Amino acid sequence: RRLDAAGYEEVKTPQVLDRTFWEASGHWEKYRPNMFVCETVEGEELSLKPMNCPGHVQIFKVGLRSYKELPLRMAEFGACHRYEPSGALHGLMRVRGFTQDDAHIFCREDQIVSETAEFVRLTRLIHGDLGMETAYVALATRPELRAGTDEFWDKAEGMLAEAARLA
Repeated sequence: RRLDAAGYEEVKTPQVLDRTFWEASGHWEKYRPNMFVCETVEGEELSLKPMNCPGHVQIFKVGLRSYKELPLRMAEFGACHRYEPSGALHGLMRVRGFTQDDAHIFCREDQIVSETAEFVRLTRLIHGDLGMETAYVALATRPELRAGTDEFWDKAEGMLAEAARLA
């Protein structure tokens, strides 16, 4: 109900996607060792989805879009599968299969701060519904393995830090 009230459209994406989708998103190059991959008898390389991003991007790309339609908010309770080395598996913290409450917001650059702050407020509401309190918001900065330039990351981190302060 909270996601619906906040303007999220619930979507479902396929469990298996062709390699080309993972290559286009950059996941194949950066994340391939953590993906379950199989080859079909026709020679296609497919992967169980470790995340929902490429599927949501494909939904966004259907048809022509106008900047006036933005923001577009998608949510999915999606099953994901990640190849975690056996030594890394740890109870419910590191598993190979899980369902995640995941969302992607497609917005203009001038909407990033407000959309992110609103998402943090929504998260706090949902935590409250579950009897939990969000004591603080932590900003995870650029990982060692990443796509994009340092200039891009500087800008993105600055906008996210501003949104965290507003939330």
